[in-house]
Amino acid sequence: MVNGNLGIKDIAKLAAVSIGTVDRVLNNRSGVAPATREKVLDIIKQTGYKKNLVASRLKLAKNKVIKVAVLAPTPRNEHSYWNLPLQGVNRAIQELSAMGVSSAYFYFNQLNHQHFREQIDKIFQEEFHALITVPFFESESNMLLRKAKEKNIPVVFLDTERELLYSSNFIRQNALNAGLVAGRLLHGLVGDEGTYVVVNILNDRGKQINNLQRESGFRSYFKHLPNKTHIKHFTINHPLEDDFDLSPELKTLAKGPTKFGIFVTNSRSFLLPSIIKENNISNYHLIGFDLNKKNIAYLKSGEIDFLINQKPQYQGYTAIKGLYKFLTEGDNSQLNIDIPVEIVVKENVEYYCAR
Repeated sequence: MVNGNLGIKDIAKLAAVSIGTVDRVLNNRSGVAPATREKVLDIIKQTGYKKNLVASRLKLAKNKVIKVAVLAPTPRNEHSYWNLPLQGVNRAIQELSAMGVSSAYFYFNQLNHQHFREQIDKIFQEEFHALITVPFFESESNMLLRKAKEKNIPVVFLDTERELLYSSNFIRQNALNAGLVAGRLLHGLVGDEGTYVVVNILNDRGKQINNLQRESGFRSYFKHLPNKTHIKHFTINHPLEDDFDLSPELKTLAKGPTKFGIFVTNSRSFLLPSIIKENNISNYHLIGFDLNKKNIAYLKSGEIDFLINQKPQYQGYTAIKGLYKFLTEGDNSQLNIDIPVEIVVKENVEYYCAR
């Protein structure tokens, strides 16, 4: 029995409960017995009831705006990856500004878990309806989710997924799959006789979680090859704030006829071509992530072979749109999205630049 004209009072009457109980169920708040919650949800499903957007919006408008906190790593420069998801956030905020949606930006040093914790504390001293961030630090992310749960504030994590103590929302690319794809692409160019190098970023707790997952996927690809006797693997863990350099062992190998396959598990592939030239390495292939201006320039010149696009602008944009839909309609369908592994080469990069 679907009836689009039913209101919250009608649902309460059919379920023989108070309006407040229905409101708590619709907003996924505590204080409702499991049997009662199930009964209300069953009636909502049977009747096809949808939360009234205008009424919900008016309720949120008591403070004149829907305020979203965005906690992101500090962009180091104009080529920083973190400019890209923030561009998507800004576009969505502009589109929804007439509906009273606004954002406040907080930044943390991605190498410093304590700074992330301090910014979380600062955010929860203010009043926000939702929060967008990244789960780089496990214990601090669990702390964030606990505080958000206490205040009934939805949280969306971008860029990376990891196991946490509380149910979480992630808009991200599967990092393990991205690593598998990178392995297949490089192996097709370098072959079984090559030397493969993985380049990661370190924070104050070691490898960043998405770098670790991508490297795991990359190594998994080679682990299952039937003939892997002559394949050599090296890992370079690069602190973000230090100057990048090849290890002495790799510099020695570079003097021989070895083919190199280099996998940069982050957006800083553009650091490698000049260093490779300095060490007179010519027989190499390079794959990395993300379409920042420097990476695109090296892709076009052939000094980077492949870039994996994880659509960071789309991640930021969809997070805002999904949170708005959830806050006004109770629809969480856009809060968990798996971004496809898009392979960008110099022949198709203009398509992505024009979007």
